[in-house]
This record gives sequence, structure tokens and C-alpha cells, in this order.
Amino acid sequence: MADDHGFVPVRGGRLYEDVVDQITYAIRRGRYLPGDRMPSIDELAVLLGTSRPTVREAVTLLAEAGVVSVRRGHTGGIVVATSTVPTHVLGLSRTGHRATLAELTEARRPVEQELARLAGRRATEENFRAMAEAIALLGPARGNRAEWVRANDLFHYEIARAARSPRLALYSHQIMEELAILLDGFDKKYTDYDHTVHVHEETLHALRNRDPGRIAAVMDDHLGELEDT
Repeated sequence: MADDHGFVPVRGGRLYEDVVDQITYAIRRGRYLPGDRMPSIDELAVLLGTSRPTVREAVTLLAEAGVVSVRRGHTGGIVVATSTVPTHVLGLSRTGHRATLAELTEARRPVEQELARLAGRRATEENFRAMAEAIALLGPARGNRAEWVRANDLFHYEIARAARSPRLALYSHQIMEELAILLDGFDKKYTDYDHTVHVHEETLHALRNRDPGRIAAVMDDHLGELEDT
């Protein structure tokens, strides 16, 4: 399980890509916000169980993509520049077989339904406030595809955080990343902005009431948005 810093040791042969993935996961789920300073390269190397050159390679790539900035001096370090991660960066650790939309929506349903069920049991008021804040980001994001996707995904990350199931949360993250890559440039005419906001609000309402039947029903509607396209 990841500690509060959000990182676990990397394994396998594509180490710098895995470091990129862990950093972007921490940013996309709101663990580190724009303006936040992340652990240093030395600290990340220890947390991730890898070498400083590997971490430096990952951080350099993220800096070139505009996701982080690297500042020198006592108040410097690795600073998050944006919560919107370009899809070519998300795709670094997703080389090889790419799932189809049908495969991803099929896999997403049981994972998201179970996370919502657990969140209905385990969420705190702090979790509910975080979900409400994610919903509030949707309004200003209309017409800006990248910001809309980020706000939408953040709501799901907050449900996963409230569920307190790190492994399921990781599965959800992996599916959302693949969806973001697959749907890059997806025509906004397929997005019903008003319905999306409404279904997010209904999901939060069901979770607050901790009603398993209502949670399952509203998540069915919520997940059906993408499935119906």
C-alpha cells in the first residue's frame, strides 16, 4: 500500500516510465496540486526504490511536457505546474496492447461500482467536501476539453480515495488513463454537459445518504454515459 506520499517501489524493466506513471497518478488524483512541491529527486529515488538517474530522467520528461517545473535554490525543487497531463505522457507506461472502448467500459463497471459501494460505507465529511469541490470544477471547465476531463476524473479519484481500497483505486486509475488516451480528441458533441453535472451531483447525494440501492442505481446511470456512446 502506498503511504501518504503516494508512491510505492517500482518494478520491471521500464523503470523511468513507471516513475512517470506514479508521479502523474499522484497529480491526477489530487495528491499534489499545481504549486505544490513534490519530494526531491533523492527522496523519490528512496520512495520508489530506484536510482537517482532514473528519477531524474522521469522528472526531465515531465518538465519538458510542462507538467512540473524544476526550480533551484532553497525554496526550489520539483513543483507541480498543472493537473492536466498530456495523453502522450499518460501513454508511456501503456505501450503494447491497447484496450478497446468496449473492453475498458466493461472493466470499468465492476471496479467503479465496488468503489462507490465502499465509499458509501467509508467516506468521511472531508471526502464528501472533496467530491463537491470536484463537481464545482465542472462548470468553469465547459468548452475546455482537457479541464473538463480532469474535473470529471478527479471526482472518480475522490470516490476511490473515500473507498479506502488502494488496489481497486489503482485499477480505476489505470482504466481512466487508458480511456483518456483512447478518447483524446473525442468530439465534444458527445458530451451532455448538463447531464454530466447532474449525475455527479446525484452520485454525491446517494453516497452522502449511504443508500446501497441508490448508489448502485445512480452509478449505473453515471457509467452508462460513456457506454451509450
